[in-house]
Amino acid sequence: MRKTRIIFIVLFFGACIIPTAFMPFVSVNETAESRKLSEMPSFLTEDGKPNLDWSVQFETYLSEHFAFRQNLVTLDSLVKSNVFKVSSNEKVITGKNGWLYFASTLDDYLSRNTMSQRGINNTAKTLSLIQEYVESCDAEFVFICSPNKNTIYPQNMPDRYIPTGDASNLSNLYEAMKLYSVNYIDLKALFLAQDKTLYLSRDSHWNNEGALLVTNSLLDYFDVEHDDFSAVPHHSQLCWEGDLDSMIFPVMHNLCEQEIYDYTPSFNYISNFKTEDDMTIKTIKEGKTARMLMFRDSFGRSLYPFISENIYKAEFSRETPYRLSLMKDIDAQFVVIEIVERNIPNITKAAPAVPALARPLDVSARVVKSSLNKCYVTEKSGMTKIYGLLDEQYFDDTSDIYITLESNSIFCYEAFPVCETELLNIDNSDYGFSLFVDTNVLPADIYKVNAYIKNNDDFICTDELLTLDLLS
Repeated sequence: MRKTRIIFIVLFFGACIIPTAFMPFVSVNETAESRKLSEMPSFLTEDGKPNLDWSVQFETYLSEHFAFRQNLVTLDSLVKSNVFKVSSNEKVITGKNGWLYFASTLDDYLSRNTMSQRGINNTAKTLSLIQEYVESCDAEFVFICSPNKNTIYPQNMPDRYIPTGDASNLSNLYEAMKLYSVNYIDLKALFLAQDKTLYLSRDSHWNNEGALLVTNSLLDYFDVEHDDFSAVPHHSQLCWEGDLDSMIFPVMHNLCEQEIYDYTPSFNYISNFKTEDDMTIKTIKEGKTARMLMFRDSFGRSLYPFISENIYKAEFSRETPYRLSLMKDIDAQFVVIEIVERNIPNITKAAPAVPALARPLDVSARVVKSSLNKCYVTEKSGMTKIYGLLDEQYFDDTSDIYITLESNSIFCYEAFPVCETELLNIDNSDYGFSLFVDTNVLPADIYKVNAYIKNNDDFICTDELLTLDLLS
């Protein structure tokens, strides 16, 4: 009995020591981890002082780099998924029939924690202002929202998740965009109308056939003559390692079916292309004439090759906030914003860096003061950025926000109804504002900055928010 206890103790401590002892000899793959791993912490800070957080940082480093970590993660996932039918990773949902879903889509699926009506209207209004700016540059605009996987294929979600209603950020946004006359393509309706599976079973994205469906719809919308690939041979192949699968089974390399199109791309890159996740991808296809700028997320990885086959010059940007000045790089005729459904709230996190649209303002407005009003100014992109928060007592769900610079003359601009969360160091608010003003074209003067909130035909003025000195 004593010998058995000793063997057990030795095995126990050996199991505890081996992962740490082998750390110098076994590396951890950051790609499989789907995130950047922490680095070995220093005992001193950059200014030479003792690092008081060293022990906490080292604990994080140790937990991320111990040997055979991915093997143990995979083993844990196998037990939990096969025995308990749950995922070992809080970011992944284990569904039926081998399907995996992104956990961050759960609120949309269950119709919970949806954006307020004011928040939805802010999003639609922001897109309408972007559209107005694009059209002022003699280009066409359209917005597309990539549906969450479980929005289109809910049948393989676990039975324990029961939707409580039909309302979602996406359906609410579609209605609001109609109110604000925003151009959009309803990809949800497009996918639901298909009788085939167009998303990857163990990945969060659509497959290549789904990407081609979106591409054809997009080019049809802009009336661009294009190859719809209907004559290109294609076949299904077990070759795709899903992003969700690699998060819970990092060493197994499970594969799922992907649709493969048998063609050789004939467009060329005119950017320093490295991967499909490059911040900027620029392409050229001789013999074509159209020029397109697309702001995209990871769903655009499979879109851009099909689009580039049909567009003379195309630029695909992952930058946020959207830098609409990129239109000038290729003299864009068409501008597209693509974002996945789960990230709809991100549209109003920061204002695009474009000159604010000037508005006439010849109204009488009652002045309502509030200590809750906040306004800040900073310089960015060669312009003056004015942003802040206003008291919600001024607002209804459709209130517009105008910012005035008042001196001998009054200059009025419409603000994006967005909350600069990072600059304000808050989670979110439906009552933020942000805009860029090219003060270089204004007369040198000292301006009072005010906000006017429009509620139907009624205007409320916040009184002076701050003073902007353009004399120096």
